[in-house]
Amino acid sequence: MEQAGAAHGGIDLAAVFGALPTSFLVMTPDLVIVEANDAYLATTGRTRAELVGRPVFEAFLGNPSDSEADGGVGKVQASLERARDTRRPDTMPVQEYDIPDGTGGFSKRFWSLISTPVLDAEGRCAYLVQRAEDITDYVVEQRRIGVDDPTDLQRRVLEVESDLYARGLELADARAAQAASAGRLTALAGVARRLAGAETVADLVSVVTEGGLAVVGAPGGAVAVRDGDVLRSVVSGELGGPRTQQTYQLLPLDGPLPVSVAARTGRPVLLPDRAASLGFAPEMAGVVEATGGVAYASLPLRTPTRDIGVLTVVWDEPQAFVPAEVEVLVAFAAQCSQALDRIQTREAELRSARQLTALAELALALGRAESVHELTATVVDRGLAVLGAQGGAVAISDPDDPAMLRLAITDGLGEDTQQTYGLIPVAGPLPASIAARTRRPVVLHDGAESRALTADMAQVITDTGCQAWIAVPLESGGRLLGSLTVGWADPQLFGPADLEVVVAFAAQAAQALDRLQTRTAERTALNALAGTVEALQRSLLSDPPEPDHLELSVRYLPAARQAQVGGDWYDSFLLSDGRTVLVIGDVTGHDSHAAAAMAQVRNVLRGVAHHSGGRPSEVLTGLDAAMRDLDIGTLATAVLATVEQTAADAARGARVLRWSNAGHPAPLLVQPDGSIEVLERPADLLLGVDPERPRHDHARELAPGSTVLLYTDGLIERRGVPLDDGVRWLGDLLRELRHLDLEELCDRVLAELAGRVDDDVALLAIRAHPEDRPRPPSAGSGRLPEEHSALR
Repeated sequence: MEQAGAAHGGIDLAAVFGALPTSFLVMTPDLVIVEANDAYLATTGRTRAELVGRPVFEAFLGNPSDSEADGGVGKVQASLERARDTRRPDTMPVQEYDIPDGTGGFSKRFWSLISTPVLDAEGRCAYLVQRAEDITDYVVEQRRIGVDDPTDLQRRVLEVESDLYARGLELADARAAQAASAGRLTALAGVARRLAGAETVADLVSVVTEGGLAVVGAPGGAVAVRDGDVLRSVVSGELGGPRTQQTYQLLPLDGPLPVSVAARTGRPVLLPDRAASLGFAPEMAGVVEATGGVAYASLPLRTPTRDIGVLTVVWDEPQAFVPAEVEVLVAFAAQCSQALDRIQTREAELRSARQLTALAELALALGRAESVHELTATVVDRGLAVLGAQGGAVAISDPDDPAMLRLAITDGLGEDTQQTYGLIPVAGPLPASIAARTRRPVVLHDGAESRALTADMAQVITDTGCQAWIAVPLESGGRLLGSLTVGWADPQLFGPADLEVVVAFAAQAAQALDRLQTRTAERTALNALAGTVEALQRSLLSDPPEPDHLELSVRYLPAARQAQVGGDWYDSFLLSDGRTVLVIGDVTGHDSHAAAAMAQVRNVLRGVAHHSGGRPSEVLTGLDAAMRDLDIGTLATAVLATVEQTAADAARGARVLRWSNAGHPAPLLVQPDGSIEVLERPADLLLGVDPERPRHDHARELAPGSTVLLYTDGLIERRGVPLDDGVRWLGDLLRELRHLDLEELCDRVLAELAGRVDDDVALLAIRAHPEDRPRPPSAGSGRLPEEHSALR
């Protein structure tokens, strides 16, 4: 406590307060301890450093008892709050309130408590003074002599309290003298409140430099935060400005300056004048010149479990550092310690939360990555951004040369770095190569360490603008995939937690890279297989004949599934009697067995039709029997139709379509006037079930200009849509497109599917052109197989 000076007759109120034999505790209105006199410390067995800056009921926890579950906390708190709110002293009845005994237990105590508000110039409660008189011995003695009557005991206690109250009046008389110290107490209370509201280290430094230093009469100071073996210091602007800040921003823990010594030893360093400062260490000459300071005090910032930093106060005049002043400095440092500990704990929690969130978001984002470049950008820009990384690269083994690493580099490392460092040797000296080669992390904290690793890093720093680096191997399932390299523009300390974050992100990246490489290899193989399969299937779908004035067009669209062979097929050929056979069919299944079965069914049908020359129903019956006898072992749907023309039909310019349907979607007939007819007749049983079941033929005359479309179910089937709706949609579409050439009509029908279908689609369309005019050029040249029996 500072001396009051002449304003109070030269009375040293701090000495008076400290010498009072009665215990006094000073608190803020929020019940945070700011001061305690020597009698109070002796009575409670505590030190000032243990109390100042702590909420009173955190410093003195209640000891629950049978009569009071909270150990008396509620009653004492209510008395303090009454004194604060009414701005009048509040006297409590005798109160049992146990205090810690130093061995983990509690010592039973009885107290006489009076709480008195200290008001500022505007009549508001600036702080509270509690007189705490220990009357335990008196109460115990009264019980020993047999005074068990509560009324009698209370009477005697009241007598004692009357005496204590008289002493309280003496304390009230001393308040006038104590007012000289009110400014400092008020200032300390204000600083305590502001420190309690600080959310960042920058906020704390602001509170210390803008208000806290005034409490101790100092023009400047600094707060240093311990970070491993380094102290990160923030120096107030009054001590030389930005140049001083830059010079002393990072200080080694083993350095010679007072801040390092205080942090290393855990003891205050007090330099009362210029001679003491210059004599402490040769390096102090530069400090004195830079800051303009004369006296220095560096006080450790500590919690019960760790050292967290140092508070340094600088005066431009010599200081006596009397015990009372040192106690104020220690109390101020204790307040800063608690605030800094709370801030660091909160920042660590927020940092961990951000990192966990980033890791979770990274896992989701990596699942969507489609390339190594996209994966790299996701890891560095979205993941390691929480560590302030500027850019990075993922290196993987070059598939064409295992001795080389191919790098995908983010834009944050420069526009030209991809071209310069896109391909590097595995045996090279750069961090990416070392991590991939040795399976060990490479950590470079700054430009000096980077250049010390290899002379090549000097150019890397120039090209990328990064001087600090971490490179870690990428491994998945015990396999080495490559490395992840991350760069920072500024020097970094890289604590264990930072490296753990990079390693965690690398693990996510390795899994995603493994998945990406596997999927790329699978896609390449599937694309190759799909091309082979489609070529094989199309080889089974031969070009249709082009009989005179009858135009045929065919299409095949494979399903969206890769490398899955469909059982859909179309076919058309001429019989020896000149009839044109039309076939559309679908063998069950979507695999190699379905393809093989489709090929067998197609070829057997051709043989049966050509040999028997029967009606469509007879051909399908023969096919069904052959499938059983040849043990083809599959089911299939099909429509087999023939286009026939007798001499009488030819004279009328008409043709007859005759067909038999084995459980297949019905063909559609488009008349020249645009009307649509679904050639839906009672369908017979599908093929491969019962060859003995009779089959039926149906016939429909084809007028000149008519169009017939045969198709597989993939054209009209849509998930959740009834088949009748699909047939209706197809009929409407054909009506709209009927004026187009047959080839263009087929293209437009498939274009309506937007290129993706759930099942294969096969189309076979015929158009009967009028025979009294030349064959349209769009219908082709009228190609027929040479030496065919129908031409003889």
